[in-house]
Amino acid sequence: MSNREVAVFDIGGTHFRSAVWTNGQLGPVTRRCAINYLNTAHDSPVELQEALAAYLVAETNRLQLECKTVIKHAGISLGAPVNASNGRVLQSGPLWGPRSGSFELQGALTRLRPDIGWMIANDVTAGLASYIRTCDPERHSRILFVTVSTGIGSRLYDFARGGVPVDPVHGLQGEIGHIKVEAFFRGTRLKFTCDCGGCDHLNAYSSGRGVLKLLRELSPHYPDDLAASTMAAARDGDDDAILSAFSRGVAAGDVLALEVLATITRPLALIFSVLLTHDPLLDAIVLTGGVVDALEPAYSASLDRQFRDHGLFQVTECDPSYLARRLRIVAPGDLSGLIGAGHLAEMAQGGQSIHVFR
Repeated sequence: MSNREVAVFDIGGTHFRSAVWTNGQLGPVTRRCAINYLNTAHDSPVELQEALAAYLVAETNRLQLECKTVIKHAGISLGAPVNASNGRVLQSGPLWGPRSGSFELQGALTRLRPDIGWMIANDVTAGLASYIRTCDPERHSRILFVTVSTGIGSRLYDFARGGVPVDPVHGLQGEIGHIKVEAFFRGTRLKFTCDCGGCDHLNAYSSGRGVLKLLRELSPHYPDDLAASTMAAARDGDDDAILSAFSRGVAAGDVLALEVLATITRPLALIFSVLLTHDPLLDAIVLTGGVVDALEPAYSASLDRQFRDHGLFQVTECDPSYLARRLRIVAPGDLSGLIGAGHLAEMAQGGQSIHVFR
């Protein structure tokens, strides 16, 4: 390949990141606030979708001028469900709100810059692509890579097949954030709405935005408990102050904070128990993302307790460390999405794909 420079993007619900990827090396990274439905004036989600396409093209042009060479390929890690067969973005609550529909991002980018090969992948797929470079395939059968951040998603990598198996018709796999679950706090059933508009999705309770919703419920419904908690000082603060106080409370073993932690880990633990019941060859579950990173080591300990409460029939009674020894905690880092996008774009240039459609 004569042209090695690739424009790479990490498009999240909070920040956009961009850089040039050259021969496996990442150049200087530029970061800006995301163009999303909460911070950008718009009359419809279509305007936000078109603004994303315009940003990607304009930033590619800027990167091309900066590196003084022609860029013919771009890799995009996108925080949204993506049909792996055609690059269609199916929905993005964190970016475009609950009324957003699908968006032909691949087509929009190709119309604007037809000379560029655009590779679009879900951000969890990109994070997985970055992670598996360090894995020994002789030691693994299948790995589940799970991101718990603004949203929640997972991807299963099958070493026997050499890729991420996806639905052959719809091009999807691992959208666990949109599975319907039940969540309770002190015996009361919660009823939260996901960014996509769906009720009782895992995202609504266990993502970063879900955690914030629950924390904001404490002041009106449990004022005395909150007043006695280490989180009391941040009750009227902004989102960052409330989440930081929660993180400190968890680290300090605050009773109320740990109750909240148990509430947000319980639905995910149930999903893991179902997955492991059906797939005993799943030998590693990699947890990453801002929520996990902020709350470790208490997060994985709580998840393990909830998993043992659910239990695997005839397994966890005699093997209580069944989940714990499969868990791998990986710091998210700002660069994993960009690095993964770079690797996936290189694969696309060589006619390869991380996805398996059979």
